[in-house]
Amino acid sequence: MRLPQKIINKLSAIRLQNKIFFTYSLVFLLMFAVIFGISSILIDRTFSEQLDKDVFEIQSNISSKYALFVEDIQTKVQAKGESSRVRTAVQKAKSGGSRYISEPDFDVFECGNTKGILVLSNREDENRIGERVLETTNVTTDPSYKEGKSTIRERVIETDDEPQLVVEVTRWWDWGFVTGGSSLQKWLSVKMLDQPSEHPILLVKRKGEQEEWIPLNRPAYKTPNIKMKWEKQKQIYQEEGKSDEKLVVTLRDLQEPEDTDTIEVEEQITTFTIVRADILNTPFPVVELIIAYSHQYRIQWQNQMRIILLWSIGGCAVIVYCISYLVSRRITRPIALLQQGVSEIGAGNLTYQIAVQSKGEVGELADGFNQMALALKLSLEEHKAAERIAVWRDVARQLAHEVKNPLFPIRLSVENLQAAKNRPEIFENIFEECTETIIEEVDRIRELIDEFHQYARLPAPDRHLTDLNDIVDAVLKLYMKLSQAQNITVEKQTSELPSLSLDREQMERAVGNLVKNAIEAMPDGGTLTLRTYVTSNNGNLISLEVQDNGHGMSEETRKHLFTPDYTTKAYGTGLGMAIVRRIITVHGGEIAVASEENIGTTIRITFNETSYLTETIPVLTSSEPIN
Repeated sequence: MRLPQKIINKLSAIRLQNKIFFTYSLVFLLMFAVIFGISSILIDRTFSEQLDKDVFEIQSNISSKYALFVEDIQTKVQAKGESSRVRTAVQKAKSGGSRYISEPDFDVFECGNTKGILVLSNREDENRIGERVLETTNVTTDPSYKEGKSTIRERVIETDDEPQLVVEVTRWWDWGFVTGGSSLQKWLSVKMLDQPSEHPILLVKRKGEQEEWIPLNRPAYKTPNIKMKWEKQKQIYQEEGKSDEKLVVTLRDLQEPEDTDTIEVEEQITTFTIVRADILNTPFPVVELIIAYSHQYRIQWQNQMRIILLWSIGGCAVIVYCISYLVSRRITRPIALLQQGVSEIGAGNLTYQIAVQSKGEVGELADGFNQMALALKLSLEEHKAAERIAVWRDVARQLAHEVKNPLFPIRLSVENLQAAKNRPEIFENIFEECTETIIEEVDRIRELIDEFHQYARLPAPDRHLTDLNDIVDAVLKLYMKLSQAQNITVEKQTSELPSLSLDREQMERAVGNLVKNAIEAMPDGGTLTLRTYVTSNNGNLISLEVQDNGHGMSEETRKHLFTPDYTTKAYGTGLGMAIVRRIITVHGGEIAVASEENIGTTIRITFNETSYLTETIPVLTSSEPIN
């Protein structure tokens, strides 16, 4: 069989209610997939917009601080140029004095004369002393300020072969000029470290055609290999023809735990979008910053969305299940009632009627089913009545036959007594013999009448909580001498059982009948085994087995074992096993038989916990072979 056909067969075997539930679930999953896809698109769009917004805010923030930074340098330069100490130092330097001046407020501090020649510096190794570094313009308007010579510019100063970006401000006075400058890298590092941000920010420093990325804040120091990863990813983007304007880089770093007591090192995966920005917006050579925009918030949003969606799925699943249950129950309830009706009819409850309020085909089917059940009940009652008449006809015939047999010896004994009444010499000899025969045959007729009476009018069981093992002990005690006389070994295998609601007298009669039959099946001796045990099968089953290794039964005997007038003995009415089955039936139990000729017989009585504790309608018994 092909796989699609197998799948179709399995789907066809699913209950209708489950099919409806699966349909609702499939629709829900499709809706969830659509919602999840739309949410992912919206998050990506929101992230892109947020990226541009955050980069702009970072640029604006640093640009505004940069303006204040330059203004601060201007103020300090103006103060230094107006101080007498600086003027004195310049005059001394012109006349051959020291060319060095210590100015801790500036990374670069230089002073010169009105001709633009450098005469003083805070760098002892400055080799430009005595050279013209600034052009002057003769202006007659304001002698304290040379027009066009107040400059703000960025320059690279070599310090031990290490380029350094410096922002410098130059101001003029009538005696010359003062230049003060501060390291751009140092200022940016201080400002970035003070600024709380999860985005690494780095300064681009060029060395010829090469460039170096200098970390400016704490997140940048935690990602030292971001440039190497960026270069590899950039090469991949270029090979694929993608734009590297906003290149995405994923780092896998081993992060040491914050808890010093913890030795384990965790692998942390971080994702960044690399953006280049001329963030200072200066008129000087471009000073670029690298902003590695962290995807941390985006990942958090996605995780939160997943959690929300999972909770939503759970809640919606409950709602879907409830709705599908109500809908499927409404749809399948008439079918379930029909199925229940079939089960009830199959269990023998022919009075059961289906109360279906549905219209259309289901209602018509229910009406037809009810009519069929009533017709079946009437037919069965007629059949039972006919069967009952036939059974009692056979019983009457059997009873007449059994009663007729002892009447002949009784009549013969009476005739002998009548013939000998006038002959005293023989009367005394036959009187005792004839009277004993009459009494024996009358007792046999009485026993026959009592046995038929028990079968016809078995009283309702007087139930009390009883231990089945106690019944086994009482029966074995009763038949112990008989079993010993026939050289029969008795084995008792009992287990701990729960108490049963039974009529002890009737159950002892039933079990005794089974034990008696087993003993009679072993005239030459053998083994009689009585076994009690508990099994679990749709509820606890309490079982009693009576087993012998006698001559066994033929198939014909097993078939008619519980027939009232059937017997294989030379004497008896054939009602013993019929009475046993009736006792077990009224107690809600079942009896099963397994037998094989010349091997032995096993008879098992079983009570189900759903029926043995309370008064219940007797269940149908079975005489099927034991599996």
